Amino acid sequence: MRMSRPMARKQARKPAGRPSKIVAARRVAKPSKKGVSSKATNWIHARARSVRHGHQPRTVALGIFSGLFSTILLGLWLSGYLGDTYGAGIRFAENRLLAVGFGVDHINVAGARRTSEAEVRKVLGVEKGELVFAIDLDAARARVESLGWVRQASVTRLLPNRISVVITERTPYAVWQSNQSFSIVNAAGARIEPTDTVSYAGLPLIVGKGAESEAAKLLSKFGTKRGLSGKVHSVIRVSERRWNVRFHSGSELYLPAANWQKTLDVVLADTDLVAILELPAILVDARISGEIAVRPMPAHALPKPKMVG
Repeated sequence: MRMSRPMARKQARKPAGRPSKIVAARRVAKPSKKGVSSKATNWIHARARSVRHGHQPRTVALGIFSGLFSTILLGLWLSGYLGDTYGAGIRFAENRLLAVGFGVDHINVAGARRTSEAEVRKVLGVEKGELVFAIDLDAARARVESLGWVRQASVTRLLPNRISVVITERTPYAVWQSNQSFSIVNAAGARIEPTDTVSYAGLPLIVGKGAESEAAKLLSKFGTKRGLSGKVHSVIRVSERRWNVRFHSGSELYLPAANWQKTLDVVLADTDLVAILELPAILVDARISGEIAVRPMPAHALPKPKMVG
């Protein structure tokens, strides 16, 4: 049986039908990629048209403005007008603040007993009518603390027109004699101010180089002993090594250079020795370790009698 030619051609083309479907599938996948790329291209062209038509000129405008502003500032600085303008602005602001009441009218000083208020105001460096905000409080405090009697100070603003100074003064501990000069010192040996032998006669006298910083350790020992508390007239540093202690009674105690604290504890624990030191013109010599000698004061060491008439 013979087939016609058209039917034979159809049957011959059937095996090639499957590849045609694969080709069609590939052709279907391509439009999706083309769609993505076309969207990106369209967005870029839209941005470009927007910039061309002036819808978003901010970047360009900012660049132009910043360059122009920098040029103007540079010109003002080179010509000197920038500094003048800044200074004029500051002066205008200060004048306005002063006009509304922020000028210093009152300076309050508290805690100054031995320090005069006039001296505090002088070193404070604040003038009446000065702008209260222009005062350097830390520098003012440092100047006040430079005064001899001032241990600590605080300087604060009390708006609108007051400056407050609160002082904590040093406590006088002794009078220190170095050569022929006398000074008041605190317990740490810090020099407060020059003085004489009469103004602070109730304070113990410290004599000798280096004595001012070490005497508190010695005097504190007598402060714990009720029998001799307040009866020490002076402590003398000998050759920067050891101590002589002189009492108001006129008696003296010589201490060794080494382990003087231990020797002093032994003396103060002995009630007989304490009673002897309250007698006039007696020397208790404890300079030799393990030995304590008691004898009358040498004639040359006794105070000279005052002439009357």
